[in-house]
Amino acid sequence: MSGADGVEIVEQIRAFGRNLREVRTRAGLTQAQLSEAAPLDRAAISRLECGERSPDMPTLLRVCAALGTTPAELLRGVGRGSGRAAPPASTRSLEPQALFGANLRWARQRAAISQERLALDAKVDRAAISVYENGVRQPNLRTVLKLALKLDVAPSALLRGVGAAGGGRNGRRTRQGRDRSRAGLGRL
Repeated sequence: MSGADGVEIVEQIRAFGRNLREVRTRAGLTQAQLSEAAPLDRAAISRLECGERSPDMPTLLRVCAALGTTPAELLRGVGRGSGRAAPPASTRSLEPQALFGANLRWARQRAAISQERLALDAKVDRAAISVYENGVRQPNLRTVLKLALKLDVAPSALLRGVGAAGGGRNGRRTRQGRDRSRAGLGRL
């Protein structure tokens, strides 16, 4: 990835942070209230909003659930990929990593490049591309942005359907899960 690409990724993470701040304030929440609802440390919310940190997928999904939004909404206007191109809507209920994997495979095949070429261009381990496409592992936001940049798709296209309304399996926490977390008991 060239130096210019690295600068662009940093700016995209900052744009994500601005979107996060906008959605949070529109929801009428303070950083402290969002940190309690997510649950995350308040300083972590601040670092995300300032673009100092890139969330991993579980963190992104918890924040989205607490705000009642989707990753795609938080990525609105982020990236330079074709906003019109989008993977086909999935009729199956898939875990977030499986949805991301299917979307990544669609975008890579649309670009007519191999996993190896994508890995080299995006500066991501080739084995990771395979693992992502097989729905075994979830990327962090920085990796999503790097892949979207090299595939010439909007980052939101790679996250289409991830975190959509529909329950705890897509990152939304149940009330019981939130209560257990607040009590320091964690997930079962």
